[in-house]
Order: sequence, then structure tokens, then C-alpha cells
Amino acid sequence: MTWFNPFRILVPSKDKPHLVASRSYVSYGKAELQDKLDRNPYSYLHVINPAGTGKAPVKRGSEAFYGLVRERFESFVAKGWLTADDEPSFAIYRQASEHHTCTGVVGILNVDGIRQGRLKLHEQTLEKREKLFAKYLDTVGCHAEPVLCMYPDGDAQGTDAATWMEAWTVAHRPDMDFSTTDRIRHTVWLVRAGESSDLEPLLNAIPAMYLADGHHRIASSLRLAEKYPDAPSKQHVLAYAVPASQLAIRPYHRVLRHPGWDVARWEEAFDTVSDCLSWQRIEAGTPAPSSVGHVHVHTAEQSWALAWNKGLQTAGAVDADLLQEHLFQRIFGISDARNDPRLKYAPGTLDSAGLKAEYAGQPEQALFELHSVTPEQLMQTADRGGFLPPKSTWIEPKLRSGLFIHEIQ
Repeated sequence: MTWFNPFRILVPSKDKPHLVASRSYVSYGKAELQDKLDRNPYSYLHVINPAGTGKAPVKRGSEAFYGLVRERFESFVAKGWLTADDEPSFAIYRQASEHHTCTGVVGILNVDGIRQGRLKLHEQTLEKREKLFAKYLDTVGCHAEPVLCMYPDGDAQGTDAATWMEAWTVAHRPDMDFSTTDRIRHTVWLVRAGESSDLEPLLNAIPAMYLADGHHRIASSLRLAEKYPDAPSKQHVLAYAVPASQLAIRPYHRVLRHPGWDVARWEEAFDTVSDCLSWQRIEAGTPAPSSVGHVHVHTAEQSWALAWNKGLQTAGAVDADLLQEHLFQRIFGISDARNDPRLKYAPGTLDSAGLKAEYAGQPEQALFELHSVTPEQLMQTADRGGFLPPKSTWIEPKLRSGLFIHEIQ
């Protein structure tokens, strides 16, 4: 069975990719979102957020609201702002910033391959969100943003696929090449099915891929496929696959509302879990944790470095797991990390100094600064059928909506 396939890909017209492709609408502040909607009629935000920044004429998340999304999508196609060849294609997509570059391939995954375990997962999903997204897909009739997958670099077939794609990008002019205001360059090469006869078997020979981002979209697509078993277009999921080493995985840090402890009380608390960790005071300007197994704690008065005992580190748990089990639960009685109001999460998009300035300066809260989960830890967790704790990874690249679209109507 071929499970990673080319497809009839809808992309922005040649003169508009920089105008059409958008970030997720929830990533914009209200004023920025309104500015985008007012000043750029081509933005895919007009499709995914048809109500603008005001009150929606129908309830957001309802079938009627999704019907508006479908109408806007059809309007973009009718106006020629989204176009497609009749011949199926892969898309080689490169995203480059001053910090990070990755090159991978956009195609569609067959849901049978997902059910057979060829796509390994590491996050649990919520049934309510699965059903909501399935209803969205059923009404809107397209995938407008790929899920993000990775494959091991050491796998021979994956290495050969990456080598093939690199050679193609050198030998061919891109079909799209533009930069966005967040200083990211987006470059796309469309590879028609007749030209990808060597690439497709390499991709399909990769024993397994790992889902980095998009667990609810996968779960909802599986629900939709089960609802329409005789609809071939609904048996696939839009995906972007990259070598694991090209992902940028940043941590999610923990911010704890604490009871106003002084330095001595914090150190007494650390001593109560000395069976699990060692600790020492550190200077305020100490860099972020340099490896897994280490956590820095910052309050307005003092900072500490915690190191897990080696027996815990070899048990396969990531730092967020150990922090939850041995500090938050044992010391603070926090049993539900997802919903306890004393915990919030800070994505690792700020450097250490920025984090401390943002979260550790207030006397009523403490910042727990983590090292990022490694690709190896993510893959090991998925291989054993486990799940990372909530808010464990901030993974880049973040993919834009409207740049690659797979119709499932």
C-alpha cells in the first residue's frame, strides 16, 4: 500500500502566495487581525475567519458558521486566487528564518496507513475537539494546513528521500518564493506525479513517521474517513514531512502561582524530594538549562538549578513528567496539570532573560524553566505507545494556512 501520495494541490495564484498564506487567526492580536482583514483582501484569514473581529452573524463553531467558511473558500477559487493543476503533485517546501531552515515534502497520508501504525502519535486528544474538527472538515470540505510529521534521519529511505529533494531544489526554479513580515522565507517546488516516480517509492518505504503537530486534525480526519468509507477523497490527510533533525523543538515552561514562600521555605521543599533530585543556588544571569534532566526555578528573590537523579532520567520520562510527579504533585498537590488554575504555560519563544523578566518578577509566582524535549525522546515516547504531558513542546516550523490545500468535497 502506498500511504504517502501526491494529490491535486490547490495553491495561491503565482502573483499572490505572499498575500494569501496566513498564520492561524488565533495567533493575531485583535488590532493586528483587523488590520490584516482591512488591508489585504487576498488573505486566507477572510476564509478561516469570515466574521472578522466583530460578532459572528452565526455562532462560531456551528455548522452555519462553517458554511460561511466554505462560501469564502469557493469565492477564492472562483476569483482565481487559488488554482490547481489537474495532475497530482507533491510540493517540496522550504521554510527559512535567521535561526532555522527545514526542507520537506507536502503530500497526503492514507488513513489506512495511519490506522496500521505507520504514523506514530505522542499526544492524547479530546473527544469534544475531535468531533468539532470533524464537523468542520465535513462542512468546509478541505484541509488548508498540513499536519507536521517527521521521520528519523538515520533511516536509509528517509535519507535517500531528503537527498532526492535537495537535488531537485538545486536543479529546478521554485514555483513560489516569497518572504513574510515575520522574516521567514517560503520556497516551494511543485513536483508533478510524472516527475516524482523516484521520490514516491522512497517516501513510502520509510517504515514509520512521527506526528509532531496536528493530533486533533489526525483524529478528526480518521472520524470523517470512518463516516464516509466509500468517499476516496476523505480517506487522506494533508501532511508535511521533514527529517527529524530539521525540526526546531522548543520547550514549554511552567509558571506556578505559589503561596509567597521565602528562599528558606523553597529550599526546605526541595529537600523533601531529595530522593528524586539535587539542587543548588544559581546566579540570576545563569543561561537556560543546557541539557535534559535539568530544570531551573526562578522566583523574584532567588534562582535554583535542579537535577534529576539518574535513575529517574533513564526511566523514559521527560522533564515535564518528572516535574509534575515529583514537585507539583508531591509538594503542591497538583494532580491535574492540564486544568489546575495554579499552573500556566509559557512557550519557549523567549530567551532565558526574557522569560525571567516576563514571569519571575512577581512575588506570587515562580518560573520553572525547562530544556526542550529532544526528537529522540518524542520518537521513543511514541514507539512505546506513551504520551507526552500537556504543553510539552513548541515545535517549528509553524505552517501557514492557505499555502497548500487538499479538497475533500
